[in-house]
Amino acid sequence: MGKSLLSELTHRSYSKAKNPDGTRTAQLRIGVEAKLPYHSFLSDWGDKYQSIMRTALNELQSGKSEDDVEKTFQEKFDIDWAWADSVASDAKGTFDQLTTARTLKIKALDDDLRAGWKSVNDTIELMEQQLANPTRKNMKGFAHRLMGTKSKISRLERKKIEKEELEIAKRLHICFGSSKLFNAQYHLEENGYSSHEQWRIDWEKKRGGNFYSVGKGSVSGNNPVAKIFYINNDIFSVCFTVPRFLRAKYGDTVRLKFEVSGQRKHNLLYALESGKPVTVQCFRREHKNDQWYIHLTTYVQDVPTISSINNGCIGIDLNAETIDVIYIKRDGNPKKCRNALSFPIPTGTTGQKEARLRDFVCEIVKLAQVYQCPIACENLDFSTKKNHLRHSGSREYNRMLSGFVYDKFRSYLVVRAEKFGIEILFKSPFMTSVIGMVKYMGKYGLNSASAAAMVIARRAMGFKEFIPQKWLKILSSFFEPEDSKDGGFAGGWRKISAWLKKFCIRRPQLFELDTVLRLLLDSLVNESQKKTHKKRKLGGSNKSAGRRTGKAKPTEGQVPLERERASVTNIGAVTVAP
Repeated sequence: MGKSLLSELTHRSYSKAKNPDGTRTAQLRIGVEAKLPYHSFLSDWGDKYQSIMRTALNELQSGKSEDDVEKTFQEKFDIDWAWADSVASDAKGTFDQLTTARTLKIKALDDDLRAGWKSVNDTIELMEQQLANPTRKNMKGFAHRLMGTKSKISRLERKKIEKEELEIAKRLHICFGSSKLFNAQYHLEENGYSSHEQWRIDWEKKRGGNFYSVGKGSVSGNNPVAKIFYINNDIFSVCFTVPRFLRAKYGDTVRLKFEVSGQRKHNLLYALESGKPVTVQCFRREHKNDQWYIHLTTYVQDVPTISSINNGCIGIDLNAETIDVIYIKRDGNPKKCRNALSFPIPTGTTGQKEARLRDFVCEIVKLAQVYQCPIACENLDFSTKKNHLRHSGSREYNRMLSGFVYDKFRSYLVVRAEKFGIEILFKSPFMTSVIGMVKYMGKYGLNSASAAAMVIARRAMGFKEFIPQKWLKILSSFFEPEDSKDGGFAGGWRKISAWLKKFCIRRPQLFELDTVLRLLLDSLVNESQKKTHKKRKLGGSNKSAGRRTGKAKPTEGQVPLERERASVTNIGAVTVAP
């Protein structure tokens, strides 16, 4: 069984060491980043470390274990045990990521192929019908659609071959240094290189400039080979143990100072004083003039939860164009009719999108702090949905699911909320839009997205969204027995959703529910009469030509169609179930 979405996104964990009463202390994983002054040791060891790590990854792919790599690499590359342990851990993490990525890629290709062939078969069936009855309308753009279908079939055939190759392949493939730069060696002049040697300098630089050390709380400096110490004010230092093969050039250790201030300083001091492991990663940023940075990953005390479901809940609905938020009181109703917020999906560069998303998350968490309530968000598997909707023809949702905005938004939301003691609840988005439009959009004057967010918040608080009694009463003969059971909580909403799509009822029309209900009833009655007439004509005798001479009696528990139409005039007298 896979992990839940919250367990994948959370930074909350429990300490390995047990307390005297046998419990483990809850803690939050945090990151602290700072600039490092340049030292040639960083470049020399960063380039060599990445070369050793790539060798370790090849060893893992050949069948060796992480322990084997750790033991053999100390002598093979003349490095200390702690550096070999970090290399093995880094390579194992990369190996696991590649294994997971291949599994997900195969699943994505399988979903894409299944949905794609279904779309192709439906298109071919429709085109065959158009050819059987050629009219000007049917044949308009026929050649273009045929060419598009052939192109889609070719793409699906390539995807099928790609999937089969992935399933057969034993080795995992990754390009360290970016595939774009790798391909540049075959087009040197077009990419601004005068020779292959000039390209190779950039290639080696791109593949290096990064090293990693696993923390350990029981040693001095909370790390075996990259020890962290506090000096004074906002100044800290990192003391690197130089690998054995570089000691002739740099000595036994290299010490560099860096600055950390504000809350990050207090978090780092707590981790150092409490004996928390501090994992160190040093890397070079090319787009910032090759400036070196140090990133420290450690743990601090968990923030007590201040939110309670008794104070209500904030619901969030993710859409193709907006992120809609609404606060719901404990009784299941919004505090104000106009307290819904709507944030536009950010556009621009990756950095601009991330900055805007963080701003949205800060506002939402601040609102949750005011009400001291949890935040409910929909639990969607965007990867699976994207593979199925790829062939639906919906450009808006394809664009929505292709972007990284929604995964980033949820990860930022979880991290921010945990820092301020706000609980995040992920709930199923089952029929939230339809339920919100039918029950709450017109009642509270909300838009469809805010109404869906209201349903998500109510679902997090334990409310069940039953179909209104007047809908059940008027449309009872068109529901199956299981659809009407328990107020139509599950199957009934599926029927209503299908009817709204089938009879092309637009969202603004749902502000007038009586009119929509009347339209639904008339459409269903007309459809039922057409089906019954067609069925009798095909199954009747030659003498009666499929027509019955007697008057059909309604079955037990079924309302005659005439009575259904008559009851529409008294819709307003029926009360709505909460």
